[in-house]
Amino acid sequence: MRAGDSLVITKLDRLARSLRDATDIIEDLTRREVKLSIGGSVHDPTDPVGRLLFNVLAMVAEFESDLIRARTREGMQVAKAKG
Repeated sequence: MRAGDSLVITKLDRLARSLRDATDIIEDLTRREVKLSIGGSVHDPTDPVGRLLFNVLAMVAEFESDLIRARTREGMQVAKAKG
């Protein structure tokens, strides 16, 4: 990607596996002056509001992933107990 380009992301959990991973990616994109298009809106990660929005969305995406993993483990334990 070139400076000034936009990166289109349909779901933030498709971009990164964790908040730390997402932060590393956004720092790289910021250095390269690439803006993010999340849900149809373009956000500038160098802008305070854009950075806040990205961090909040990344935290929510990580939370959702954690919930899915916890529910999967719980379901496997129930299935194992039932035989």
